[in-house]
Amino acid sequence: MPYFITDSAEGCDGWATIKDDGEIVGCHTSKQDAIDQMVAISLAEGMKPGGERNTMTKVETRQVQVQDLELREEGSTRTFAGYAAVFNSDSEPLPFIEQIRPGAFQRTLSARNNIKMFVNHEDTMVLASTRSGTLRLSEDNRGLQVQATLPNTTFANDLVELMRSQIVDSMSFGFHVPRGGDEWSDDGQRRYLNEIALREVSVVTGFLAYEATSATIRKAQLLAQRTDTDADALADALTALEAGNELNDDQANLLVDVVDRQRVKAEPTVDASEVIGVLREKLDLLAKAV
Repeated sequence: MPYFITDSAEGCDGWATIKDDGEIVGCHTSKQDAIDQMVAISLAEGMKPGGERNTMTKVETRQVQVQDLELREEGSTRTFAGYAAVFNSDSEPLPFIEQIRPGAFQRTLSARNNIKMFVNHEDTMVLASTRSGTLRLSEDNRGLQVQATLPNTTFANDLVELMRSQIVDSMSFGFHVPRGGDEWSDDGQRRYLNEIALREVSVVTGFLAYEATSATIRKAQLLAQRTDTDADALADALTALEAGNELNDDQANLLVDVVDRQRVKAEPTVDASEVIGVLREKLDLLAKAV
């Protein structure tokens, strides 16, 4: 598994050295320190360093409606319980249909990453975190189980009132899929998630549309197969392009190369005068032969 560096890893204020699945290996105050660790570990394990990665470019979100979200109140302590993901359940069309396989969260839950719980994926509305011990995540036969001790904040109190009124019935989670963590059907209509790198979980108080990122990643998969390019790098470039972000040189060159490979090669044009000249020569030869 290759190692990378990033400046956008949850739980690291500066630069981080991470595994391909997003697990943090070390946090650093400088980029050079992160590079040094990435190179040292890669050489020790006999592999090529992965380079720099923007870990936020391919984050996807999924929403699940759960009828039994629970709020437990004991004195001043409010505990939230529910499921952010359900196994072996067909998603809504994304436009493809997706299923999460049992065990998909095992690796990410055993990592040291700090996972936070938000309201509607808003990172300014934090409800709990694994590092503080207020967020507890686990897998059971049903899916990804969430338990959280809610803080005494305005938006947390608003959530409590919504739950008391049974208005809230949905959770969501942000994630990315490590390389090789998913499978596609031959017709491209079904996706199976075998491994998920969890980024965050959220309580959903309104309707959230599915992210266009999912369709972008699928496009990248298909284009990568046709043009023999790296699917992850292509997904990064396409996502950055759709978001209106500046492309680095590698991303720009990759997109130009993919477009060039996809371009239909025009048939070479032939000068009409040359054709007429050839025909005249053939006619002259036929006339001499008569």
